[in-house]
Amino acid sequence: MATTPPSRTLPPWARTALNLGWRVAVGIALLAFIASRLDPAKVGRALRHLAPANAIAAALLMLLVGVITAAKWQVLLRGLAIRVPFVETARLTYIAVTYNLVLPGGETGNLVKAALLARARPGMAGAVWASMLVDQVSLSVAQVLVGATTLLLARRPPPHVGVWLIACLVIFVGTLLFYALFLTPWRTAQVDAAVMRLSRALAIPAWLRRGRETTKTNTKAGKTSKGRKQGEAVASEWLAPLWGGLTRYRGHMDALALAVGVAAIYYATIFLAYWLAARGLGIGLGYADVAWIMALAGIAALLPLTPAGVGVRDGIIVYFLGQRSVANEQALAFSLTVLALQVVLGAPGIVLQFVGGVRGTRGTAAA
Repeated sequence: MATTPPSRTLPPWARTALNLGWRVAVGIALLAFIASRLDPAKVGRALRHLAPANAIAAALLMLLVGVITAAKWQVLLRGLAIRVPFVETARLTYIAVTYNLVLPGGETGNLVKAALLARARPGMAGAVWASMLVDQVSLSVAQVLVGATTLLLARRPPPHVGVWLIACLVIFVGTLLFYALFLTPWRTAQVDAAVMRLSRALAIPAWLRRGRETTKTNTKAGKTSKGRKQGEAVASEWLAPLWGGLTRYRGHMDALALAVGVAAIYYATIFLAYWLAARGLGIGLGYADVAWIMALAGIAALLPLTPAGVGVRDGIIVYFLGQRSVANEQALAFSLTVLALQVVLGAPGIVLQFVGGVRGTRGTAAA
């Protein structure tokens, strides 16, 4: 007789707490390992010497980063004719940033903002999730472009800089291929049909999803997998609605290009805030050097190991700054300042999470 795995016997809140708990423990262990190799008193002294003017300027720039991020998502939503007031887009964006501070991976909170908007607009859910996916890809393209540019401009680039630039090129080409996958103007009918077949093969089993009533209703109505029209999906399918949203970007390359441009401004601004913080701590590296180090640290922080990348990001920063004659204590103080700036960015979301709901639809998505 088959038995239920122990993990399924736990209530959802307990599984969530257990999952978050071990990641917090990993983050604390990594920080403890880093701290064991330096003098904590010197870290405290370095933090106390942070120039107030630099700290305030960096904090204000971080708050501006949230507005830039919202503008990027707004561009992609409008490309799909999803009309959302900018104030609401900004609210959801700040909420997402707040979740980024507690969820594993540096951008996991974006799943929350997409889920909130998709819940408010169930008829547009596929397009909303598509906009979130393209939003993340545009960030990757911009991060590679800004990272490669700062690597070329850095006075003290990392060893084997050519390898890093080749890696940037590979990632850039990969993202372009992703765009080509759903933007391709040739044989679109065949590609869409192939995705629909794959969607049915990847249908989520009933025991893993909610909405069984929807499936039963479709079955009673005689909507079997063989009888469905091309492009029609049932509750158990997730790829078909997502693909439908992605393909609606065909003919809207201007929105995709503008989103990448805004994402580049996002990274330029956030790296400027980090550079001001570094200067305030007495770290004399140039903007380009701080930018490429933080770009690499940001990529490492995306690994879903610890909440907000704590510990992982700190190790990268201490390592690369140490190679540039920055004391480990000063480097860790800078890394902790970066974490504080991210908390500043996420602070408005703590309030906005409990103020107002997602407004009703203003306009509809294009058919």
